[in-house]
Amino acid sequence: MDELRDAIALLFKRKGRDELSEREFVLSASMDLRWFPPRDAQRLLQLGLETKLLESRGGSIRPAFDVSAIEVPRDYVPTAEILETATPVSEDVFLRIVDAIASKSGTDRKAAIAVVNAVQERMDVELEVAALVAAHRIGVDVKPILGAVKARLGVP
Repeated sequence: MDELRDAIALLFKRKGRDELSEREFVLSASMDLRWFPPRDAQRLLQLGLETKLLESRGGSIRPAFDVSAIEVPRDYVPTAEILETATPVSEDVFLRIVDAIASKSGTDRKAAIAVVNAVQERMDVELEVAALVAAHRIGVDVKPILGAVKARLGVP
């Protein structure tokens, strides 16, 4: 969480503003700072919103903390692991899928998670995507959950 906060603080400090549009945020993280490709920069924005480090008002993004109080080296570059930050939203989506798998297959959460982990390892995809694949394979209707997973991953 500290790395996410540091990245957000530096992004706003480098832009010299306390408010950005969502597009400016994504472009700054991807094109200006060259931290991530645009899709991952969108994911960074989503993580900031889900963890409540960022607030969105009328299409504008603002940090929900005092950026000036955060000391970050100017040459700081966040690691790729920052995109794996767990949030309450991600845990909720994942557990909804796991519960659907457990219910459909007549197993418990632990067994359902083991199935998802096996799919993730084999396919090398995001955890939520692996959960969707596993759920779909056993006949769970994933359409109601698909929108939440897309939003979580920053996919339009």
